[in-house]
Amino acid sequence: MSIWQNIFYNKSIRRLRQMLEAVRMGDYTLRYKLDNLHGEERKMAEEINNVIADFRELEHSRVRESHFYDAMFETIDSMMIATDDDFNIKWMNKAAINDLCGFKIDHLDKLSVISPELCKEMKALSKGGSCLVSIPEDNGEEHQLVVSMCLFFSQGITYHLYSIQRVDNILQQVEVLSQQKLIRVLTHEIMNSLSPIISLSGSLLDSFEPSNPRMAMSREEQLASLSAINRRAEGLLHFVESYKKVSGLPEPFLTRVSVIDLINKIGGLLEAEIRSGIKFNILCPDITISVDRGQIEQVIINLLKNAHEAGATMTELMVSLANKGSWLVITVTDNGCGFLPEAEERLFTPFFSTKQEGEGVGLSICKQIITNHGGTIKAKVREDGAGSVFIVRLPL
Repeated sequence: MSIWQNIFYNKSIRRLRQMLEAVRMGDYTLRYKLDNLHGEERKMAEEINNVIADFRELEHSRVRESHFYDAMFETIDSMMIATDDDFNIKWMNKAAINDLCGFKIDHLDKLSVISPELCKEMKALSKGGSCLVSIPEDNGEEHQLVVSMCLFFSQGITYHLYSIQRVDNILQQVEVLSQQKLIRVLTHEIMNSLSPIISLSGSLLDSFEPSNPRMAMSREEQLASLSAINRRAEGLLHFVESYKKVSGLPEPFLTRVSVIDLINKIGGLLEAEIRSGIKFNILCPDITISVDRGQIEQVIINLLKNAHEAGATMTELMVSLANKGSWLVITVTDNGCGFLPEAEERLFTPFFSTKQEGEGVGLSICKQIITNHGGTIKAKVREDGAGSVFIVRLPL
């Protein structure tokens, strides 16, 4: 090897070593001047500059993405905590810092100072799981937190991402959404009645204007307009009366009721043509439950009538227990016309109906009754698409 080749070789090795060292240290400011370089030596320096520039751009992109996700998570009201498999905390958003302890902690165990139960439940959560935890407040009261956990992977490492929300915040959000839905429905129904009333009454007034004889209406036209106004006014009055039914539901008067007696007597309250197509299936022992008997009967009868009105020729009412006997589950399954999947979330909204002649009040009242009993009611389309399933859960 000539002396010049040896010099070129040593310079190249040194530059490569410097590049590798810079990459290892995360220092992407390295750049070789090309002014006095020629031939292969210049090409080598250019390639090293290009490699460093690529690493620099990748690092900038990673930092931008990190800042983006940090900013996004910081704006979320939910408390967010990310840990590794050993529960070392790698990241907390501002909501978690402010609402839990006031400062950033480095391990999940340190949440035991706030609530040993919270720490224990969070560590016990499996992928996709959730739990409800009560946390004591300074004033001696308690507030409840809903904690859920999912897993994500980054650079070969598994992380646990915890989302923590106050139950009262969730309820407020649900209440606001429900109010917004109700306002939209109320506005729609009221406008549908007021628009023709305003238009027809305006035409009637114009017909009595002596300065414009061309606007005069015949007696038959006046009677038709007045009849239409009367019908729409009666319809609006009926709508308001229906709203009073929804908003004026009394609180449940709880008594101990035999579940089997409750179900058996519901059959006697139904009309014969409805009762003939219903199969009663009781899969639980004769236990008692604290409910307002009249209101629960109203819910079940309403669900069975809905199935009949949906054209069902077969309806099954099944009663069972869930969660180790802590919940009573009443399922009404039918083979009627069902409903569209996109209507599932709106079925219990006041005045929303999938029937042409429906008022949209019955299911809303059912929802309020079950909620007032501390339970839940859900609806879904049957898996075969032929009918619907309503599931009522009442706490024991």
